[in-house]
Amino acid sequence: MGTPNTEIKNKTLVILLVILPAAIVAICYALLSGKLPEMTATHWGSTSTYPDGFTRTAVFVPVCIGLSILGAAVGLVSLRLRNNLGLLVGLLFAGGVLSWTTAGVFVGSAVPTALAESAETAVIGGMMIVMIVCSLMGLVPLWISGIYQQYAKDFNAQRQARIDQARGISRQPVVQEEAMVQQEFKQSMAAPWWMWLLCLVVPGVLVVAVLLPMVTGESQDTGIASQIFTGVLCLLICVLMLSLVWIRVSIKKDRFRVSSAVLGFPMRTIDVADIESVTSEKIVPMMWGGWGWRIIPGGSAIVMKEHEGLVFELKNRKRFAVTIPESQQAAQLLNARLARTAH
Repeated sequence: MGTPNTEIKNKTLVILLVILPAAIVAICYALLSGKLPEMTATHWGSTSTYPDGFTRTAVFVPVCIGLSILGAAVGLVSLRLRNNLGLLVGLLFAGGVLSWTTAGVFVGSAVPTALAESAETAVIGGMMIVMIVCSLMGLVPLWISGIYQQYAKDFNAQRQARIDQARGISRQPVVQEEAMVQQEFKQSMAAPWWMWLLCLVVPGVLVVAVLLPMVTGESQDTGIASQIFTGVLCLLICVLMLSLVWIRVSIKKDRFRVSSAVLGFPMRTIDVADIESVTSEKIVPMMWGGWGWRIIPGGSAIVMKEHEGLVFELKNRKRFAVTIPESQQAAQLLNARLARTAH
C-alpha cells in the first residue's frame, strides 16, 4: 500500500526525533560513566519508589546503547520505504517506540543509581515521569510525519473499493448540476450513551465535592460567594460537555459548517475554496485520536462513534473528519460546488 510519491511531512524534525534518543543515551552515559556502580537499579516496585530489580552495569549500558541505535536505524530505514506505506508505518512506529523507550529506561535507571550511595538505595522519584514521557515521545515521529494519516486514508479507500466491487457499484465522477449546486444539506448526530453518561458523571463528581464539605460542616470557613461560584462553574462544565456530544452539520451556499446542536456555536467552518478534496468514508475513532473533538498532528476531527462521515483534504495540507449520516450525499454536494469553482 502506498506510492513512491508518498509525502513525509516535517521530515527533518522526524529524522531528528528518531536519532535523538541514541544521542541522549550516549551523552547520559558519558556524564555518568564514572559514577555508576557495578549494579544498576533497573526495576522499581509498583508500590515503592525503591528498586526491586538490578542488572549488571556492564550488561545494561551496552544493551541500552545498542537498542537505541537499532531503533534509530529502523526509523531511518523506514523513511525510504515510500512504495510500501504499511511497512513504513510499522517500522517508523517500532523504531520510534524502541529508541525512545530505551532512552527513558536508561535515564530513569542510570541517573537515580548514580545519585544514590548504592543501587539498593536509589530512589526513582521524578525519573518515573521522564520514563513515561519518553515512551509517549516514541509515537511523535509517526504522528508528525503524516504517514499514519495517509495510511488510514489509503486503507479506507481500498476498503471502499473492495466493498463497491463486491456490490457491483461503479463510482463515476460527480456530474455538476445546477440543482445540486444550489441544494442545501443538514444533518445531526449524537454521541453514544456512554459519552452522555460521562458528561453527567464528571460534573456530578464536582457537585459532590462542593456539597460534601457543606454536609459534614467543613465549609463553615468558606464564603457563600465561593460556594455559589463553584456551583455555577459545575453547571457550566456540564452544559459545555453536553453541547459537544450532539453536533449539527450543514452545507449552505459555499460553506460547510459543524456546530453544536445544543448551544449552536460553530465548531468548524470550511469554505469550499479551501477544500482540495472531500470523500465519504468510514471513520474509525482510533485512527483520528479517539472520540469527541480531537486535534491531532496534521489535522483534526469531530468523531461521535465509528460511523460513516466526511474526510476533507484541505489546501493548507491539513485533514479534517466528521462523522455524520448521509455523508455520501454531503460529499456529492460539496464536490459539485468544487467542480463549479474549478471552472
